[in-house]
Amino acid sequence: MIDLDSPVREALMQEGLELAGIASAGESVPEEERGRVHQWLREGRHGTMHWLERYETLRYNPAELLPGCQSIVFVALNYYQKYHQKPETAADDPSHGQYGRIARYAWGRDYHKELGKRIKRVARRLEERFPGERFRAWTDATPLAERYYGERAGIGFTGRNTLLISGRCGSWFVAGEILTSLALNPSEPAGGRHGNCPSSCKRCLDVCPTGALLEPYRLDAKRCIAYLTIEHEGIIPERLRPLMGNWIFGCDLCQEVCPLNVRARVTDVAGFLRPIAGDRRLLKEVLSIRNDQEFRSVFAGSPLMRARRSRLVRNACIAAANRGARELLPELRRCADDDDEVVAIHGHWALEKLEAADG
Repeated sequence: MIDLDSPVREALMQEGLELAGIASAGESVPEEERGRVHQWLREGRHGTMHWLERYETLRYNPAELLPGCQSIVFVALNYYQKYHQKPETAADDPSHGQYGRIARYAWGRDYHKELGKRIKRVARRLEERFPGERFRAWTDATPLAERYYGERAGIGFTGRNTLLISGRCGSWFVAGEILTSLALNPSEPAGGRHGNCPSSCKRCLDVCPTGALLEPYRLDAKRCIAYLTIEHEGIIPERLRPLMGNWIFGCDLCQEVCPLNVRARVTDVAGFLRPIAGDRRLLKEVLSIRNDQEFRSVFAGSPLMRARRSRLVRNACIAAANRGARELLPELRRCADDDDEVVAIHGHWALEKLEAADG
């Protein structure tokens, strides 16, 4: 077998991918692990992410994704950065009513592009170095059980907030994999699913405004602000809207309070540091986006493209109501009359909330 400290490591380092490990693709997966995910899906905790259920059998079968797969090269790329502007006044604070907040991973260039191009180049180099072997690279594009294989590859352990946590960069990283027919020596596994969170810490559970973390290591995606603002395409349940604050794309709350993220170092990835969406957007600007063409002109190359105009404007309507932003009533009235039904419903709701608060 070949070690990671080999041409594989060299190819990764050439792309600035220092945090990587190897998991065996052929090892037996514990029934407890399979059963936990199966039960989660049966309970409907995945919301409308139907592909998770559709491809459940592929989660622990890398050979179904790459015939003859023997090893998984698991790669992580740090995206952490501090807020672009230090708030000088209350109006500059990203939690203020003028702004919609954006999760850190989405401030800059889309990680599917930034990490994806790197691991694809690694795969091509390895194909040249090991003719006859097969390599296939993915970034968040397969049903593979990333947390499980991330643990097996020694990248980190799953924390109480259900995120994979690394000793080097906490949970502030995005992940990708290279599946290969090459037999590589597996890395030493990390602490395991119930790894190394401080014994009495439950900050992530306490900070979640929607109660998405039902208990340690158990998430109800249907309540998660990240899911609601990014993945959920339709109407957001009314009972959850007031709890979403002014997040318009994603949510970082359970990561921001995690003590294991205290020593996070700022990323050196130029694409992540180049603010396309930035850490916040003026709600007025978002609410004023009238069509998909305008949306693309603002957010091309950003992860916010996944939400499309409909979801992002919907989220901005909710944020405006939650922050009592009466100065946005003209924009909300236009949204309430929008051709997009989802935008119109949430625009009307926001209007009602603000007008009711005014008495």
